[in-house]
Amino acid sequence: MTDADHAVRTPGRTLRRVIVIVIIASFGIAALGGIVVLLGAELGETAARVLGTTAIVGVFSVAVLCCAAQIGRPLQLFGAIGAAVSVIAAALVIWIIWYSSGWYGELWETINRLAGTAVAASAAFALASLLLLLADRRQPAVRIGLVVTLVLFGVVLAMVVYLIWFWETVDDQVFPRVLGIAAILAALGAVTVPVLSLLLRDRPARGGLSAETVARLEAEAARRQLDPDELVDRLLAAEAPAPAPPAPPAPPAPPAEPAPPQSTPPG
Repeated sequence: MTDADHAVRTPGRTLRRVIVIVIIASFGIAALGGIVVLLGAELGETAARVLGTTAIVGVFSVAVLCCAAQIGRPLQLFGAIGAAVSVIAAALVIWIIWYSSGWYGELWETINRLAGTAVAASAAFALASLLLLLADRRQPAVRIGLVVTLVLFGVVLAMVVYLIWFWETVDDQVFPRVLGIAAILAALGAVTVPVLSLLLRDRPARGGLSAETVARLEAEAARRQLDPDELVDRLLAAEAPAPAPPAPPAPPAPPAEPAPPQSTPPG
């Protein structure tokens, strides 16, 4: 395959590839450390911290990957913010794991609250980023369900953050019930909306392509190692009729022969 046959990687795809490589490398290093600890002789406090770090890196790597799914799409800013929040949450939790001993007082409580807020926001961003992959669906049930589910995610996140920072003012009778109901409905929407998007056929917009056709184009482009746009350009160029060769110029007309002189009859 020549260089012209290779796809021109868009910035979004390149960034996703870099994120995946970094996550695999970081999680591989953390996993190696956990294996080394487990093969050691003792499982003390340090070993527990290493294993905890490995688990945290793995969990938040999944969250970053979920948010990175939006890169290259119209809502990539949302995904980028979610990935940054997940990295911050992982860093805070790891910091607490390794430097928790000997810390007390208001500063320590603030750090724990910040970590809890970041963890809750990371989970909300990750789940919302996955659901937003369905934002281009045109079925009314899917679109309405997606909006309602995202609103419920926001409500649950706001209530959890309020509970973290102002738990002293929380009513222990009403608040937990409302939070539980909102969380159950949000989980129900997170399961129902993707199922509806699979069961209901997406009708193409006027002059547009259906989701099935787009998926087939993307699959064929991936098989040929091309971008979908480049694949369409090549297919159209192959199907376009070749331009007709220009007609040769007409030969110049021969000069007109002079008319013979007419003889005058004698008078």
